[in-house]
Amino acid sequence: MSVTIDREISIDDLELVKLLQSRNSEFLPHIKEVYEKVKNILEQRIPHIFPNYTLHNIGHSLRIIKNMSSIVDDINQLDELEIAILILSALLHDVGMAVSEEDIKLIKNDNFPYFDIKYSAVVKTIEDEELALQEYVRMFHSSLSAKYIQEELKGKFDIPRLSLNFTKELALICESHTKGFDWITSNLTVNELKGDYKFNSQFLACVLRLADILDIDSNRTPFNLYQLISPTGISKEEWDQHFIISNNQKIKKDPKTGLKTIYFTGQCENPHTHRKILTYIDWVAYEITNCTQLANTMSSQYNLLYDTTPEVQIQAIGYTFSDYKMKLDYKAISALLMGEKIYGDKSLGLRELIQNSIDSCRIRQEIVNENLQIGAEKYVPKIKIIINEAQNEVTIKDNGTGMSLEIIKKHFLNIGVSYYTSKDFKLRDLAYKPIGNFGIGFLSCFMLSDEVKVITRYYKSSDRYLINLEKNNEYTSLTKAEDHSLDGTEIILNYKNFINVFENNSAKVVAFMNKFFLTDDIQVELYDNSNVPILISNNLKTVTVPDGLIKIDLSNYLKDIEGYALIKKKRDYVSSINHIDFKGTLYQYSCDGIKIVQDTSAIDIDNFIINSELKYYNIPIVRTAMENDFLSILKYNDLEDTIDKLERDLEWISVIVPNNLDLDFKDFEFANIGDYLYDNLGYENLIELGHSNNCKTYATYEKVNLFEGKTNELYLPFQSVILSKNTFYYRRYEEKRKELYVRNVLINNFRYEAPTQAKIFDIEMIMVNLNSRKFVPDISRNNFDYPTSLDINYIIGKAIHLGAFHNLGLEDDKKLTLKKFIQSYYCEKSEFEI
Repeated sequence: MSVTIDREISIDDLELVKLLQSRNSEFLPHIKEVYEKVKNILEQRIPHIFPNYTLHNIGHSLRIIKNMSSIVDDINQLDELEIAILILSALLHDVGMAVSEEDIKLIKNDNFPYFDIKYSAVVKTIEDEELALQEYVRMFHSSLSAKYIQEELKGKFDIPRLSLNFTKELALICESHTKGFDWITSNLTVNELKGDYKFNSQFLACVLRLADILDIDSNRTPFNLYQLISPTGISKEEWDQHFIISNNQKIKKDPKTGLKTIYFTGQCENPHTHRKILTYIDWVAYEITNCTQLANTMSSQYNLLYDTTPEVQIQAIGYTFSDYKMKLDYKAISALLMGEKIYGDKSLGLRELIQNSIDSCRIRQEIVNENLQIGAEKYVPKIKIIINEAQNEVTIKDNGTGMSLEIIKKHFLNIGVSYYTSKDFKLRDLAYKPIGNFGIGFLSCFMLSDEVKVITRYYKSSDRYLINLEKNNEYTSLTKAEDHSLDGTEIILNYKNFINVFENNSAKVVAFMNKFFLTDDIQVELYDNSNVPILISNNLKTVTVPDGLIKIDLSNYLKDIEGYALIKKKRDYVSSINHIDFKGTLYQYSCDGIKIVQDTSAIDIDNFIINSELKYYNIPIVRTAMENDFLSILKYNDLEDTIDKLERDLEWISVIVPNNLDLDFKDFEFANIGDYLYDNLGYENLIELGHSNNCKTYATYEKVNLFEGKTNELYLPFQSVILSKNTFYYRRYEEKRKELYVRNVLINNFRYEAPTQAKIFDIEMIMVNLNSRKFVPDISRNNFDYPTSLDINYIIGKAIHLGAFHNLGLEDDKKLTLKKFIQSYYCEKSEFEI
């Protein structure tokens, strides 16, 4: 089925073209030649690559030219060359979308040499090769248009009778239509001369971008074409938003004020589409505001006199729509995000700043060293903390990537908009995955200092930026200068504010740094009012293993997770009852009562195990000699507390119960004659064993988990832990170091607890660094959510048990038992397991 698109516009009928005709312009032949050359490209090649996108055909270009004459206040004041460039830019700004088959092949092979982003990274994100190609080309089409102009149209843009041309300037103007306004002011001029002709590139760029975004109505998405293509996904939404706009002319002028207004009329039957069009119109308002502000700095002939708020008259059909928007209060949000309410401790502001430096350095390290020339020195990441009391400053300095103006404006100054989660960064497809995720971490610097200076230079640029920030004030100053000496970023804090957080003790800053960061392959130094550096060292990859301990290298079992565990062989397997460490003298219960076990070797342990559990009771016996002490303590404490206080002074018995009796186990208090736990196991039975008849006592139910290897011969003792959600919201401080890091930064409140652990070894130390992007800490970066914590404990627990299997030097039967244990309790294979 063929589609015919009616073109109501002819290039010769356009006002700008007529104006050149009236001036007998020598640029007209060039314009006609370019028009004929690009017409087929725009009509045939772009739809071939972008079958579901809105029209970027020659009709779109002609409507842009038409819009241009309405946007400019007085086109008669424009120079002849300026008019020619406007027309040519409208014809050529999208030509980069028509990439050749040769370029497509290079793009798909990740060999396209012009951009950092790889096609394969786009495919990973979109998971559709056709859409990925379209997105790749769309992202860079303005730069490809500029490339096409300079390479394929050489000689088309000469100045008559002079050996001059405006090819480069035209290419930059076309490229500018997808760039920011800072790019325009940095790369384009306002007063360019070419022979007798002059032109204002910045103004022409503004006119092009406004004329382009105003081409949004049914002319661009004819209904029959919309139905025929049946676009889906992103392109369908884009078609929808174009289709509801009904007015072709979108600029009107107030005869009294002389101000022009952009206006949109139409109707909509879908609230989602309605919201999307309002978002588009917000973008139009942003563009108008910036274009008019830029034009206000120019001479009067370049005036753009506009009411910067577009007029919107879109009728909602079948639903009620409000243009109210949710708003955020800067002071309220910043107070929430920059304080102890999230982080819990002001000192963690330093963690956030150093973490930013680590991310920046690691990214630069990967980029630079990946493209290292032969003989060139490798990049070494460096971070310095400089404490200077005399100047009342503390400086955190790194030699990382630094920030470009675009990153500063789009991400750094935009709370909650993390650069590292942006499409711009993700599509670089770097191996290193930064820990920064929420875009709020820098706000924590205000826990350390009321005033902050940021000095930064992007490593590919010569431009240095100084940013001044103040707590509780949303306004900043931004100063630009050229400076090749600065390498990376410096954060300058108030010394008095900073040191007060660390109790006026710089040694605590050193201790903090040594605790919270891994420093493998990164040089971290602290200068404490001296030029003598204090080396911060906390290495994961180099460790001295003490005698008697065994190192488990987790990288042998896991990918994207590095680190180690030090374990110590604890106890042997259980093959008889005497291998169990009972607290007291061992008794056996039967229906006739309890009897002391004289010969443990005569006990068949299998007769006491139910569902991998050997259950028993611990009962304290209070003899007459302890009666007074017991009663005096009991007077002010409950029974369990009293027993705890006198635990070492009391005599204990441990009672095992055969599994054939099928009895329930429970904690039980013996207080009076007639209190019976089971038949013939009561208060009076304990009195017969020497317990004081004036004192209460308490039977505590205990169990030992035993995994069966060989029936009646070999059991592996183990412990299972049911982890509650509350388990993960405090840190258990103990002598044994068990630390978890994410991309080199400590997760302070995480607690390692294997869901099931064999008790044939003890874990003396764990140091783990998670490099995978899957593991995202909570907003405080002190912990993970509950499901993630469970996953991490399971993954690490399994790796440690696999390491124990290979390194404990077990006999064959015992090794086989441990293998079966791992298969039973760690049967699931995670994506991180090798």
